[in-house]
Amino acid sequence: MSTMHEADTLLAVDVGTVNTRASLFDVVDGRYRMVATGRASSTAGAPLFDVREGMQVALGEVSEITGRPFFDESEALLIPTTGSGAGVDAFVSTASAGPHVRTVLVGLMPGVSIESARRLAGSTYLDVIDEIGLTDRRGEEAQIDVILAARPDLIFMVGGTDGGATASVIRQIETVSLATSLLPTDQRPALVFAGNTSLGAAVMERFQNGAAVALVPNIRPSLELEELEPARLKLAEIIGQLRSQRIAGFEDLNAWSGGYTMLTADAFSRVVRYLSRVYDPEKGVLGIDVGAAHVTVAAAFDGKLSRKVHSDLGLGTSLPGLLRYTSVSNVSRWLPTEVTEAEVRDYIFNKALYPGTIPAELSDLHIEYALLRELIRAGISRSRGDWAEGASSELMPPMEPIIASGGAIARAPRPGYAALALLDAVQPRGITTLVLDPYNLVPAVGAAAKLLPMITVQVLESGSFVSLGTVVSPVGRGHEGRPVLRIRIDPESGGEPIEGIIRYGQLVLLPLRQGEHARMTLRPERGFDVGFGGPGKAGALRVSGGALGVMIDARGRPIELSNDPERRRALNQKWLYDIGAMLEG
Repeated sequence: MSTMHEADTLLAVDVGTVNTRASLFDVVDGRYRMVATGRASSTAGAPLFDVREGMQVALGEVSEITGRPFFDESEALLIPTTGSGAGVDAFVSTASAGPHVRTVLVGLMPGVSIESARRLAGSTYLDVIDEIGLTDRRGEEAQIDVILAARPDLIFMVGGTDGGATASVIRQIETVSLATSLLPTDQRPALVFAGNTSLGAAVMERFQNGAAVALVPNIRPSLELEELEPARLKLAEIIGQLRSQRIAGFEDLNAWSGGYTMLTADAFSRVVRYLSRVYDPEKGVLGIDVGAAHVTVAAAFDGKLSRKVHSDLGLGTSLPGLLRYTSVSNVSRWLPTEVTEAEVRDYIFNKALYPGTIPAELSDLHIEYALLRELIRAGISRSRGDWAEGASSELMPPMEPIIASGGAIARAPRPGYAALALLDAVQPRGITTLVLDPYNLVPAVGAAAKLLPMITVQVLESGSFVSLGTVVSPVGRGHEGRPVLRIRIDPESGGEPIEGIIRYGQLVLLPLRQGEHARMTLRPERGFDVGFGGPGKAGALRVSGGALGVMIDARGRPIELSNDPERRRALNQKWLYDIGAMLEG
């Protein structure tokens, strides 16, 4: 990205698998605001494999809205802004598009270096094809065959603590060196070594066969210490290089961005980590991005970030991968109307073939949002083991806020569809806020954060993000209809207070408009916890309104769906009505 730190206008481009988005930010009344956005079908994939076509269309929309040209006669981006108001002061780019990076992990102990390597690979756009470890029962010849058959783009080698034994690691280095030397020169993978730092010279000596080798600090310098960030940065660089080799146009984005197109997941996660430092330190921050080819789940607790990029999940090309982790019947349980399992399965494979299609019928919309629930549930379930808090609990740890991004979220016909999908999938507990990113701005402000430090907080506080409202989710078990919570909302504007009794099983909306603030007092019944220190503990706090006001979800945690299909469908339909997603009649 640009090295300048003073800029009024910023242009951001994000290249996804299905969509390419462009957003223009400008200073309005002393604060950064998103002033225009454009979207086009991505051209990173077949048949063009050139990001420029989609980018030009998206930027054309922004230019038409603002009247601002961005390019000179040679189609070079104008940086900085000219005296006539053309161009921009700064440019950033992010990307999640591109083929999966086929990767072989090589390490020593499954529970130490290989586990760290898995964690790191799972946090970015790598597709791990195979692993070779010290306990691998395959002989050297079989291990060589594994590498030859995998045709990896990348071999990620780890193992050995700094100052520890070297013989086992050297044997693995020699095996990998022999395997790569047997590959055609133009098919030899990149190699990253993040093991015992004393072996750097040995690695370079044994890979004089044309393979591109990078040495980075040890990801496990000791048994107790894990240091992933230097290796993560190198892997991001290699992923970017591989994309540039296979997809035209990234060289332009890199040049305009100061040499680097940031990975979308990295930019998205940067914002989640930042928010965890400025929000309630007793809670985490959760970010969910559901794309066509990936689901990214980022959770941060007081600045400690955990991220997973699930390349086998997505609401498009990767959608069939969902069936490895759940069943069609589990998808169907979220449907408000009767749909056969064959219809759900057909929808999954049609969506994989044509990821850019949007639901044409109400039944298709219901299927898509049922799939969205299961994608988020699977993504969170497979991510929680690495979280700093609540990894072993059945219940979600307290989060504030929960941010959701992705095409299906952005195009919800009513806010209630997105809200109910998040409540069903995440099942937050206590008090939180649901925030939607309808214009895919989180990666943009994340990428721009180092360049323009104030842009993150200023854009997040602007109207470009949609706050669905405050959610209260009492935790406890009860009988249908039993009182669980007494609530009072006193608007700061001086309006009439709202009081009510919430009963077990209810999903209730209470009015509090966007931009309004109120004091909310909660008095849970004995055995129910709303986050004020334990079951039955009352408390009050200041809350902000949103598109849906204040949402009270008293359906219990975890939500238990009926085994009776008719009753289950009736409840799903009722919840859609209760949250304003469907109108009765």
